[in-house]
Amino acid sequence: MNIQYACQRFFFGALAEHYFDNKMREASANVQHRQKTFDGFERLPEEFTTDDVMRCFNLNSSAAARVKIVRLQKDRYIEKAGEFVENGTTKAKYKKTGIIMI
Repeated sequence: MNIQYACQRFFFGALAEHYFDNKMREASANVQHRQKTFDGFERLPEEFTTDDVMRCFNLNSSAAARVKIVRLQKDRYIEKAGEFVENGTTKAKYKKTGIIMI
C-alpha cells in the first residue's frame, strides 16, 4: 500500500492525497453503520419474525425489514425456520444459525 501511495503521490500529487483522505473518511463512516447492525442482530431473539426485525433494527417499514432479512440470509447469519398464519396472512419465521457476526 505504501508503494502504491508513493507512486500515486509522485505522479498525481494532491489528487492522490485527496483520494486517500476520502477513503479514510468513508471507512470511519462505515464503522458506525456496522455497529448498528451488530447491536440489532444481538437484540433479535433466537426465533423471530419481520416485526421483530423492525423493532430490533429500528426500521420504519416492513420492506426495509425484508431487505435486512435477505441480506442476513445471504450472509448465512439467519435461515428460514418455517411459516405460520396470523390474522389470515402467512408470515415467515426465521432463526439464527449460530454463526457469530464479525
